[in-house]
Amino acid sequence: MKDFFEVLEELYKKICMFQNQDKLLAHMAANCLALLLYFQLKEKITLSNSWIAFCQKNLSEYSESNKVLYCLWTLTVVMKEIFKDTCSQKTEILKQFLTPFDSVFEGFYNSLFSQHFESHQDTSKTVNSLICFLEMLELLTASRIHLELHCTCQRIVFLKPSCVLDVITWPIQAFVKRKFIIFVKKCLLRKLGEDLCRGSVPSFRPPDCHLEGDMLALADAVLQAVALGLLRTLSIHGKPSCFGGGELQPGCEQVAGPDHVILRAASLLIIKSLEIKFQNCASVTEMQGNSPNSFGMRSNG
Repeated sequence: MKDFFEVLEELYKKICMFQNQDKLLAHMAANCLALLLYFQLKEKITLSNSWIAFCQKNLSEYSESNKVLYCLWTLTVVMKEIFKDTCSQKTEILKQFLTPFDSVFEGFYNSLFSQHFESHQDTSKTVNSLICFLEMLELLTASRIHLELHCTCQRIVFLKPSCVLDVITWPIQAFVKRKFIIFVKKCLLRKLGEDLCRGSVPSFRPPDCHLEGDMLALADAVLQAVALGLLRTLSIHGKPSCFGGGELQPGCEQVAGPDHVILRAASLLIIKSLEIKFQNCASVTEMQGNSPNSFGMRSNG
């Protein structure tokens, strides 16, 4: 066991050493570290205190450094391994893993999404952090949906949905907005994590009133955001595809068609939010207050 911890500490040092020199090596070291950490969890070995402290420090003191990305990469890989495992102790393993980071994830969530994106001169690092953390959020939220565990960090999207929805209104690249819209849509459809959980999650689970309440809170937030003009911040114009990923040559310009992905996702997002809201409405008056007309979507008939 001593040799195991020596390997773990060596990987930890490699990540620190390569983080500003060779990002590929640092990424590979982070993946190896994640697999070793998962082995520790599965074998009920106490996690490395130095690694936990390293992640807690960097995620609680959010900055746009590479250390944050390496922490997120490692945490994400560990969670993916937990999801893919078919053992019956999956929930217990996940609880052991999330417990040291429960409050840290919440603080990081608040810090990351409270930034004034338009004031940043170099937005690439913020975008990288958003994309990396979004993958982590998908896994955390998926574990809330598919596993019987109730850590605060698993519910953070439901507890503070406006943070995620606000990103869609930021002056940020269209692909980032698309990812966040699809994420919220998959939350409401309970489709997150299906590719990882397939075959290892019971086909039937008893009703979870707390999860139903979380879904209603998210649906409410979506409908409120739509009423405040969320859809007006979306660009539905796609960019012409070019073989090889390059730019179109002069004289070969084409008219860009609509972005069908974002159109479908936004439509499903609103429809599912309305469905959840209607299912939980207490009166006809409340249902009428949440009809499409109340969001300015009047028919031409």
